[in-house]
Amino acid sequence: MGKGSSAAAAASSSCNSIGKDDLPSMIVFDLDDCLWTPEMHELSGMPSIPVDGPLDPSDNMSQLGTVGMKVPSRRRRGNSKGFDWGGYAHDDEEVVELYPGARLVLRELAMNPKYEGVKIAVASTSLEPSYSRACINGIEIVDGVTMKDMISYSQIGREGQLTSRKTTHFKLLQKQSGIPYDEMLFFDDCNWGDHVGDLQNSFGVTGIRTPHGLQLDELHRG
Repeated sequence: MGKGSSAAAAASSSCNSIGKDDLPSMIVFDLDDCLWTPEMHELSGMPSIPVDGPLDPSDNMSQLGTVGMKVPSRRRRGNSKGFDWGGYAHDDEEVVELYPGARLVLRELAMNPKYEGVKIAVASTSLEPSYSRACINGIEIVDGVTMKDMISYSQIGREGQLTSRKTTHFKLLQKQSGIPYDEMLFFDDCNWGDHVGDLQNSFGVTGIRTPHGLQLDELHRG
């Protein structure tokens, strides 16, 4: 799990009854509306500016780090009022941030030694793969550890061998990792299609639907 294993000594205090022998060999996450918000296609441009904040969403006094990626402000073409346009009403800034529950999940995976042997992957049908990768590269989970550091395999987009069906993403993830489908655990919001059901029926992948963003108890339940 990359640099995250070095933070094992600071393991999360949250606990559950799942033992190492019960863990999946690989956990696969959707991105938009599962780990973070907003969705990439809602952005007006590349999220390239780091946004700092407390890395632990349950402790405002925790270590600061990059908790989001912001789109540079731009003036809306044809806007006679002259205000910067960020894609939201009232000129709000466009910042991609992890859901609090998703941040807690990733922190637990990075810091709890129980998960040291579990591979992390992402499967996303993002319409803007480069935006997704910019967020993965920039967002920190613990001090000095980005999402990219934690992720072993990624399939993002819907071009080439990838389509809007995540069966195409999982075929490549399985080929890359060599991990059997029945040893994978998948989290997806399923707000735009039942990817969890499709993968269960097609490959026997165990999945959990996260329509309101990933929550810590969903990791423990999985």
